[in-house]
Amino acid sequence: MTMKKPQYRSYNQSELKFICDQLCDRIEDLLETLDVSEVRLVGKMVVGTCPIHGGDNPSAFNLYPEGESYRGNWKCRTQGCDSTFKGSIIGFIRGVLSSKKYGWSKEGDNTASFNETIEFIKSFLQNDLTNIKICTIKKEKQNFSIMVNNIKPPAESLSSKSITKEHVRKSLTIPCSYFLDRGFTTKILDKYDVGTCNISGKEMYGRAVVPIYDNDYSYLVGCSGRSLFDKCPKCGLHHNPELDCPEKAMSWTHSKWRHNKDLKSQNHLYNFWFAKEYILKSAQVVLVESPGNVWRLEEAGIHNSVGMFGSSLSDRQKMLLDGSGAMTIIILTDNDAAGEKAATSIKNKCKNTYKVVHLPITKADVAELSVSEIHEQILPTIEKHLC
Repeated sequence: MTMKKPQYRSYNQSELKFICDQLCDRIEDLLETLDVSEVRLVGKMVVGTCPIHGGDNPSAFNLYPEGESYRGNWKCRTQGCDSTFKGSIIGFIRGVLSSKKYGWSKEGDNTASFNETIEFIKSFLQNDLTNIKICTIKKEKQNFSIMVNNIKPPAESLSSKSITKEHVRKSLTIPCSYFLDRGFTTKILDKYDVGTCNISGKEMYGRAVVPIYDNDYSYLVGCSGRSLFDKCPKCGLHHNPELDCPEKAMSWTHSKWRHNKDLKSQNHLYNFWFAKEYILKSAQVVLVESPGNVWRLEEAGIHNSVGMFGSSLSDRQKMLLDGSGAMTIIILTDNDAAGEKAATSIKNKCKNTYKVVHLPITKADVAELSVSEIHEQILPTIEKHLC
């Protein structure tokens, strides 16, 4: 006797959003059921090492249970696992199941199917998902909220617009000796207010601090801090080598980079406040991953670069570009597998509205290049594609 394969129904967008809401309402239970333990709740964001590809970066994985237009969106900021499994909470579950059940770690490995993922969700929610009823009024309200969120500018990360550039400079030791030792000039670090936080008790105490300003260059919207210490060969964290390795529960405080807890980096582009004038004039933008890449390009006289705070371009960030006057995007992602994957993702996302050029580099990232190497390897391409 031949066994019939189970029949699976398809779900429309409203039904998928309903399922995502149900999952996000029980996010802690969900993470526990999936045996995802290397994460913590920071404000309204779940942060930790990526539970899909692994890795030791304790801030690489970001999940937003409250979301913006869609609850449960997530990012893997080192390997871009969200581009493989899609950036919804359902895609996240599929990614974790693929890792735990099939040993997935990279593109091409076996993955859990969508149907397997739905079966897990049914079991977790104790709901067969066959008769989802969505209130029409609620649906209309949700659609209106999504429309408003997509057209209004992103809210600034800090609750009060009171932290000015002057206040930032008074709270830091500028220029930051850590970045001076890595070859950046005093002039460039002073321009970007990059300093060391030496005030005990502050969130960024003992870190090299990179301030992030609003698009009008009036107020601080957040900051990113780089550990002053190298990676520990024993625990893989960045802590004072004269002290014992930190306990597992405190590993997140010793990550290589940390954003302040209220920063929504996906809503901002680093250096947009300075670069927007040059982007408008040239009709061109240079996309890089991190602030250090921006600084090196600035030192080389290239002023239209912006940083994505990682290896992916968010929808909010693309919205900023869409209103910037740029017609050409020059991609200068890092010279590794994640950078290559990021470049492909950005191309696919922007190819219908921009001329997109991916320019490979010869060193690990742009910041590793000298000014003369930038003039030789990058500047000719930028000039060639000026509108």
